[in-house]
Amino acid sequence: MLRRTTCVALVAGLVALASTRAASAGVETVTGIVRAAADAPEAATVKVGDVIYKITKDENGKIVAKEAKDKKAEIKGNVQEKDGVKWITVISAKLVE
Repeated sequence: MLRRTTCVALVAGLVALASTRAASAGVETVTGIVRAAADAPEAATVKVGDVIYKITKDENGKIVAKEAKDKKAEIKGNVQEKDGVKWITVISAKLVE
């Protein structure tokens, strides 16, 4: 019962992300495992194959880092490359089973 309640709360939180930002041109969708840093749990990455995207630490990025840690997620966002590192600014996210 507790697991179901936790899962419902997690999904509700991630779905809320979808309505917090308007979609814009150039949006990409990536699906991979979200990892949060042990020393900075608000900092996260998502690994897609051999490519690692750093998730920006704005409000939505922090929610993804907390709610989707060590889970597979589909993340829609704007991707930019800075100094050879890919960054994704989260527009929406959902867990993938």
